[in-house]
Amino acid sequence: MDRALGRRTFVLGIVAAASAAGTTATARPLFTRAAGVAVLGQSAKALCLLGTSWVLVDEDGTTYPTTGLEGADVIDVAADDRGVLAVGSRPAPPFTEATIWQSADGVTWTEVMRLAGTNTEFTGVGFGPGTAMALGSALTEERAPARTVAARRWQRTWSQIPVTGLEQTAEHAITTLSGNRSGWVAAAITQEATTLYHSPDGSAWAAVAAGRLEDAAVQGILLDGNGAVRWVANAIGGSAAITGTVGGGRGPVAVREDAHAVGAVWTRRGPLSYWLVDGRLVTAGI
Repeated sequence: MDRALGRRTFVLGIVAAASAAGTTATARPLFTRAAGVAVLGQSAKALCLLGTSWVLVDEDGTTYPTTGLEGADVIDVAADDRGVLAVGSRPAPPFTEATIWQSADGVTWTEVMRLAGTNTEFTGVGFGPGTAMALGSALTEERAPARTVAARRWQRTWSQIPVTGLEQTAEHAITTLSGNRSGWVAAAITQEATTLYHSPDGSAWAAVAAGRLEDAAVQGILLDGNGAVRWVANAIGGSAAITGTVGGGRGPVAVREDAHAVGAVWTRRGPLSYWLVDGRLVTAGI
């Protein structure tokens, strides 16, 4: 399996220009990483790495330098009306320590939790039933997932929690996490497929019925009030852009086949998937 694809650390790029202040997309420098997209305020925004600096990128291509993420390896983002969260890790040679950051605006970030003294990373974050949580992995010396690690926010305090039912994700990377009032859904990728797991509380997990998605590296999950689970992915064999609904069908997305999945969000225009094609961020309905 392509580790970069499975771990959401493949090279991404979007159209934007960056400077010490917000600038518009009049040029096309490539970003070397993209952690994902989330709706902040009235628009979707992406958190991307430009050189060695993380920048926030608006729908129109405007970029804003961030503070508080210097030297961080950010892997996923999520937002609700209380603000935005980012997860990943901080370097702690020869290992890394799973880390969570929070921000009110996506520009100024504060570290709120770190699993100090561990070789770990968080790879998925989301908001769910009255709280927020993060999932990731304890890592081997070769940086392969060895077991699942989880943290949950209670009121304003983050703490590590035990989980059951995700033991089978050892050596399988968790790529994304989404929640709503009814609970949580997480995706874990293998060499052949993605398996989706559900939890009402973030602690006890079980595989979703019809939730094994063959030849799909899922990078985004959307939940609606009717219980439907939509997903976006790259095909593991060939990397084609695909989308589908659990228990329903799947099909190609109206982007080029070589587009890389960044994520999916609910917007004023409805559910949209975000993709990177030749350094450009493009959207498509799902």
